[in-house]
Amino acid sequence: MAVFKKDPNVMADAVALLEYSLAQAPAGQRVRITGYRGGRMLRARLLAMGLNLGRELEVLQNNRGLIIVGVNGGRVALGRGISQKILAEPVVPLLTDQRPG
Repeated sequence: MAVFKKDPNVMADAVALLEYSLAQAPAGQRVRITGYRGGRMLRARLLAMGLNLGRELEVLQNNRGLIIVGVNGGRVALGRGISQKILAEPVVPLLTDQRPG
C-alpha cells in the first residue's frame, strides 16, 4: 500500500494563491481578512475601525488611491498604503437549496 505524506510546501503554495492584499480586490467582491503585514500600531488602528482577523468585508470602491469597504453596515475608507498591508481571501458564497415550488 502506498503511503502519502503531507507536503507543507504544497499547502503553503495553495494558500498563497488564495491570499492577496486588499488593494488587489476588485469592487463588488466579498473578502475575509486573513492577516496583516504591519506592526502593533497598524493592528491597533485596524481593530479600532472594526477590521479584525476573520471579518468579512465587501469592497465597495477600489480606484487608484482610495479603497472603500463595507463593514457592519457602515463604510470605511482606506488609503492605498494601509490596504496593501491587509491580507484577504475571497469569500465563496454557499449554494443554498433553491428548488422552485
